[in-house]
Amino acid sequence: MGAVFALLLILVYVQFRMFRSFQWSALAQAFGSIRWVQLLLATALIYGAYITRAFRWSVFLRSTKPATPAEMVPAQFIGFTAVAILGRLAEFVRPYLVSRRQQITFASQVGVLAVERVLDLLASAVIIAVTLSVSISVRSLPHHEDFRRAGYLGIAAALALAVLAVAMRISGPHMAEAAGRAFGVVSKKFGHGVKEKVLAFSHGLGAIGGVSDLILALLYSFLTWGLIALAYIVVVHAFRLQELAAIPAAQTIVLMAASMFGSFAQLPAIGGGSQVAILYVLTDIFAVSPEAATACALTLWVVTFLTVIPAGLIFARVEHVSLRNVARASETEEGVLVEEGAL
Repeated sequence: MGAVFALLLILVYVQFRMFRSFQWSALAQAFGSIRWVQLLLATALIYGAYITRAFRWSVFLRSTKPATPAEMVPAQFIGFTAVAILGRLAEFVRPYLVSRRQQITFASQVGVLAVERVLDLLASAVIIAVTLSVSISVRSLPHHEDFRRAGYLGIAAALALAVLAVAMRISGPHMAEAAGRAFGVVSKKFGHGVKEKVLAFSHGLGAIGGVSDLILALLYSFLTWGLIALAYIVVVHAFRLQELAAIPAAQTIVLMAASMFGSFAQLPAIGGGSQVAILYVLTDIFAVSPEAATACALTLWVVTFLTVIPAGLIFARVEHVSLRNVARASETEEGVLVEEGAL
């Protein structure tokens, strides 16, 4: 919590500094330079990422209650729409909708959600780390050695995460017991909580039927984040402004990394911590003007986070789903799991 608060203060300072001498006419000019066809392409790429998530979730269900990817598509669009509109309150909507549709336990799908997050982290970390490590264009940036070291650390962390996931898949209950005893030295309640979380993650891994399913889930994860990375590249190069159009594709991946880092803190105005983190990278590392950087950050936010809303509302209408009702229901189910020690 302290780290998040510190990050919040840093981003507030960046936001304040950015707008002291802001030229709104230059911002309008930046928006006027957008090639809207490319934004449609970027939106299609983001929609493609939601569809690959549906394919991946169907892989998780193979060993419990098989479902086609098409059956999983509505839950993805509705769930991310709920998050875009309602915020953190709605982060368990997707597992709730899947459990309701497939008539399986909510707890099992929360486990799947935990595994999905790990696979997302693994895939995005590898894409970012490899780019930072091998890209020639990244070497021209200030602090490029720091970027390279971060890339190597990212690859090492991703590999360690993969090894840990495999170990938990093989002997999750034993690892949960060991973790519970180790952290129980500090506090029995805390140790029990750690044990239950490890068990939940292990049960989620148990949804992956075998090696072939794991490989397929990983492939869908890399495909998902590959589409997201391409969307970032397309959005940045949708601007006719030379200072944005000249940014190499590999350097655009740095913006994706900044967005992920900044998402740990939310700010008023301009869309949140991820947008301010992108603003910082564009202005202080890429030497882009504050106005062009703001236009780019806002456009990335809209394309990668908000464009799901129209499709999500349509799916909600077709599926007869109320976003607020399912958000409340999923929050209630989450509360039950917390009381039972499963979360």
